[in-house]
Amino acid sequence: MVLEKEFKTKIGSLMDECLIPHGIQTHECSKEHWKFNSEDDFKYGHKAGVVIGIVLGYYIAKYGKLPVDEDLTEMTEMVELRTEEIKKSFSDIHFFYKV
Repeated sequence: MVLEKEFKTKIGSLMDECLIPHGIQTHECSKEHWKFNSEDDFKYGHKAGVVIGIVLGYYIAKYGKLPVDEDLTEMTEMVELRTEEIKKSFSDIHFFYKV
């Protein structure tokens, strides 16, 4: 199955919404627990995961099944084309830490 034009348009719209800075505050993300070296890299991965999750969730909701390999590849490529926007948008994620 090749992704429909309408579906691609909807995915683009969902990604646009996801990349708007919202000042997200998320649970504590301990460096010791997650073993990350750079908080920025971790936040970028977190935001990229959110975008991919939203795209996959929409696919599953629309078609009632997991994507076939070709569709998953195409959706992943659509997200990868937005890499620079994702990098710019992760700055809206603020971790809070226990004191």
